[in-house]
Amino acid sequence: MFPINVVESVGQKMNKFSKVMPLLGLASLLLLSACGGTSSSGTGSLTLNITDSPVPDATQVVVAFSGVTIKPENGSAYDINFVDDNNQPVVKTIDLLNVQGMNSESLLHNHTLEAGRYNWLRLHVNEAGSYIDLSTGNYPLYIPSGDETGLKLNRPFDIIEGSTTSFTLDFDLHKSVVGPGQGKMSGSYKLRPTLRMVNNAEMGHVSGHVGATTLADASCSGRTDYAVYLFTGANIMPDDIDGTDPDPVAVSQLTDTYDYALGFLEPGSYTLAFTCQAADDDVDSSETLHFISSDSVTVIAGGNITYDFD
Repeated sequence: MFPINVVESVGQKMNKFSKVMPLLGLASLLLLSACGGTSSSGTGSLTLNITDSPVPDATQVVVAFSGVTIKPENGSAYDINFVDDNNQPVVKTIDLLNVQGMNSESLLHNHTLEAGRYNWLRLHVNEAGSYIDLSTGNYPLYIPSGDETGLKLNRPFDIIEGSTTSFTLDFDLHKSVVGPGQGKMSGSYKLRPTLRMVNNAEMGHVSGHVGATTLADASCSGRTDYAVYLFTGANIMPDDIDGTDPDPVAVSQLTDTYDYALGFLEPGSYTLAFTCQAADDDVDSSETLHFISSDSVTVIAGGNITYDFD
């Protein structure tokens, strides 16, 4: 039986200049406690990747992870902690702005687990190593309960004997970053993730281009905060992000060549909508955004759907 390797909270705030212990290759990064687990004698493996939708005006959004907790259906929850060659705790930092659209970065790679059903997983987040860079400066990220309980995803999943089960976790920063704050989070920004967990074997992508005719709309005059919003379901009347339906499931800002990409989507019908007013969208309030154009698309597993606005 391997001992549980407990990662303690970092007691001193770090910023982007802080040094993080060097990581091993992810295949040898983890120790797994044998306490808990499923009743199956066979094993499979689990891979977790991270992706993100952008947040306006940010040049970096760095989140520090120290491990994962998983809960077997027929056993106690246990930790998978990131350690180095000497079994010392390490932190894996990911700049979420580098994993937008159809890009992702590995958090856990082909980690062996007992085959069976698992009820949920939780990401261990080190608040002290997390921060956001904006045009106005570098700020800590306050993550409610991040150090104490982590970020929990209540999504059951199965580990199949002899197979690798791969998921991508979407942070969707466009809906998740709030600030600057008051009180405990004074001088910091709050990360309130709206996490999606998508099975990589079932996902699809949508990407495309926004043409000159659409960009010439009067609502775009003097603005460059272009974004494509994606809503679950066909023929949805698009709306801003305000915590009430319909809220977008994902948002993509345009590149310098007016392209967009929305990745890691479950199969089904969606509505795409384009606006030049994304910077006006405050996630804590309701605004009336002008959506210039919208249309329905169908995502299929393994497919990359192309949709161009004019």
